[in-house]
This record gives sequence, structure tokens and C-alpha cells, in this order.
Amino acid sequence: MKQQARTIPGRLVDFDYSRYRLPTFVMRFKPLIYQDGDCYYAVLSFEEEHDVSGLGTSPEDALIDWNDKVCEMLALPGHLCAALKTKKK
Repeated sequence: MKQQARTIPGRLVDFDYSRYRLPTFVMRFKPLIYQDGDCYYAVLSFEEEHDVSGLGTSPEDALIDWNDKVCEMLALPGHLCAALKTKKK
């Protein structure tokens, strides 16, 4: 799946996904991470108007929030969402 170019505030963060145990959807899709001040955004864009984004005070928090949004978008039951989450090292 190719991400589309779009304008997102802040700068693109170079993130090493292999350094952490991250949720399943994060590892599968590897959303881009942006930093704007103290906020981090995890974003995967399918088209200019359609994206999934997460917000956090660290890249990892933004990625976990992004994973939660994917679970909500897919309407996964709570026990399945919990099974797809892993904790950071």
C-alpha cells in the first residue's frame, strides 16, 4: 500500500520501528511520524481526504493511539483489540 503525499504540520521523524515491540497494525503498515512542537502524529494516508492518524507526546504514544484508531475503524471487539496490542520495551 503506497502512502499518498499530503501536507502535514511539523517535520517528518526518522523512526526505527524495529527498536520497539509495537502493536500488530503499526508493524504491518508503519505509519509515518511527524513532530510539531511537543506533539507527535502517526499518519497513514490512503488518499488525500482519507487517512488514519494518532496523536501522542512521544512517537510511541502516537503509534499506539494510531493502532487504537485502526481498531475502532475496523470495529474490532475489545478482546480482539487487546490481543493485537503489545507493550513497548
